[in-house]
Amino acid sequence: MRRWFGFLSILILTLGNPTAANAVTDSAWDMMRVKAVWDAGYKGEGASIAFIDQGVNLNHEYFQGKVVDGYCLYASYTANYCPNGTKFQTGPAAASQRTVAGYPVLAENHGNMVAGIAAGTPNDQAAGGIANEANIVMANVDLTLDGITAAARYIADRAEANNTVAVSLSFGGLFTEMPRSWLLCDNNPALVELASIFEELRERGVITFAAAGNTPMLDVATSIFPSCLKDVVAVGSVNSAAEISWYVTMSNKIELLAPDFAKSADTYGYQTGSGTSAATPAAAAAFTVLRQAFPEVSSEQILAVMKSTGTKVDDVLRKGIPLVNLEAAYLSLSQGQSQPETSEKKVTIGTYNGYIAIYTKGYEGRRLTAKVAGRWLKVDPIELAPGKTYSLTKRNTGAGYTINIEVYIDGELLAEDTVLTR
Repeated sequence: MRRWFGFLSILILTLGNPTAANAVTDSAWDMMRVKAVWDAGYKGEGASIAFIDQGVNLNHEYFQGKVVDGYCLYASYTANYCPNGTKFQTGPAAASQRTVAGYPVLAENHGNMVAGIAAGTPNDQAAGGIANEANIVMANVDLTLDGITAAARYIADRAEANNTVAVSLSFGGLFTEMPRSWLLCDNNPALVELASIFEELRERGVITFAAAGNTPMLDVATSIFPSCLKDVVAVGSVNSAAEISWYVTMSNKIELLAPDFAKSADTYGYQTGSGTSAATPAAAAAFTVLRQAFPEVSSEQILAVMKSTGTKVDDVLRKGIPLVNLEAAYLSLSQGQSQPETSEKKVTIGTYNGYIAIYTKGYEGRRLTAKVAGRWLKVDPIELAPGKTYSLTKRNTGAGYTINIEVYIDGELLAEDTVLTR
């Protein structure tokens, strides 16, 4: 299969002399208000973040003792080999950045950047990743659809053993090579298997974050693959002025923003990240520390709070896109934990004036998906109707039709009915 993917990063190199010492600060983490969660003792301990990328330099101090699992797969027609000298390998050693004659390929340092932003160990050169006590699972594959799908399946199969809570994807299809049919994304037969893996992960509480893309287009029909998939959270980026970065591929699929300028690992030293590539692991790591802090709160609720508490940033066309604010999310979840959940939970299906009406009560902050007459709709997060104690979701189908409806909350089927619209 043709290699048609590219990593989504414009890398700016800033080398240092790595030595273990006291950690420094990072203005990107200040923007995301990370310190409040660190001070509360939450840095991702015990959790893993999984990546599909270019591997990491296992000897870099940023990753010492942090890589708990890996996956390597290279297509037979390439000249690339896994660390064991074959085309396939699993286990921590398989997470290695590709080497030639025993030396890392310097041009393939993208995996170091993304993994370091999420989970790098703090030192006197860089502040460390947001979830700097989390572990790393790294899949290093040729970026063909077959390779990506195989890596995603491995991550899913090993998610429980590795305690993987988030997946970070900083690659995407190039507009010049991507077939237009791929704009259908979830409906494309070629993507069914991969989409089902991410859906399965999400149902198990593992959220996949993907870079929205670095092609400067406004209000496009869809994000690029794989961020366009319905169960994947598309992440855009902001610059040091907290403005949408000039290059972001903007669509309504973007759910979160994060900085593009955090310092992270290079092959041997350190670099300043860039692109939506850098923003994506930051969002995944923020989710990871909140999962550690609030283990009894569902993944969907945590994601909803990250969106509702994010610092609102306006783009040229889209307004109020949430930039992750960890302090605000932590405080909101802390207050929510001390409050009893609504005792009454209800999902009701009705019809009026040619509309299907779905009412929910007690599911605020969760994710609703519904299949109405064979078409899907999504509400994420569920919010109360103005001045009401319930939420209302509507779809216009016209009167006089027999309609089948299925309603899911966080992927669980809670109501289904067949109604005659009126």
